[in-house]
Amino acid sequence: MTIKKIKYHRVYEDVIEQIENIILEGNLEPGDVLPTERELAQAFGISRGTLREAFRILEREGLIETRPGGGRFLSKNLNKAEDKNRILENIERATIIELLEAREIFETGIVELAAKRASEADIAEIETAFEKWGKIDREADDPVSPDQAFHLSIAKATHNVVLVNLIELHMDLLKKTRSKTVDIPGRKEEIYKEHLDILQAIKARDPERAKEALLYHLKQVKQNIQGQASLAKRD
Repeated sequence: MTIKKIKYHRVYEDVIEQIENIILEGNLEPGDVLPTERELAQAFGISRGTLREAFRILEREGLIETRPGGGRFLSKNLNKAEDKNRILENIERATIIELLEAREIFETGIVELAAKRASEADIAEIETAFEKWGKIDREADDPVSPDQAFHLSIAKATHNVVLVNLIELHMDLLKKTRSKTVDIPGRKEEIYKEHLDILQAIKARDPERAKEALLYHLKQVKQNIQGQASLAKRD
C-alpha cells in the first residue's frame, strides 16, 4: 500500500485519490475497515480536522460509513467517473470555504498593513492588476489570473515576505474560488466594484476601511459558493 504526502493546496483532490489508492492497492471491498483517522492523517501529512471534513463528504456520498466505536468502513466501490467528480467537487467547495474563513483572519491584516505601508509604486502595481482584472471579459484568455495578481500585489505592498508567501501558498485555491463564481450572472461586475472599494481604501491610507471592504468581498464570495452548493444538492 503506497501513501504519499499531500500538498496542502491540493488536499481536497488528493484525499480522494489516496483513499481510492488504498481501496485499490489494499484490495478493500465494501464492508472492509479503513485505516484509522490518526494513521491516515499522519500518512497524508494533513490535519485530522481536514481529514474529518473529507470523511463527512464521503459519508454523505455513501462511499464510506462510520460505525460508533468501530471505525470507518468502505460502503461501495468508487467505480464511476461522475461519482468521483461529484465527490471531488463537494470536497473542493468545503476546502474553499475553509480558505475563505482563514482569509478573513490573515488577509484582513494584509490589507490593513498595505494601507499603512504601500509606496506609490506599490499602489501603481495594485492599480495595474486591478485594471487588468477589469478588462478580463473582453481581452484575457484566462479570467482568473488577474484576480490572483490583484490580491498578490496587495500582499507585496505590505513589504512582509511571510504575508506574500501566504498568498502565494494559496494561489491554487484562490484560482479555484474565482472559477466557482465566474459564470454567476452579474457577479463579475460585483467583484469589480468590491475590488475597487479595496483599492480606494488602500489609496486613501485607511486601514479600517480596507479591512471592511475586504470582509464584505469575502462575505459575498462565501455566499455565492454556499449558494452553488445548495443548488448542487437539489440537483
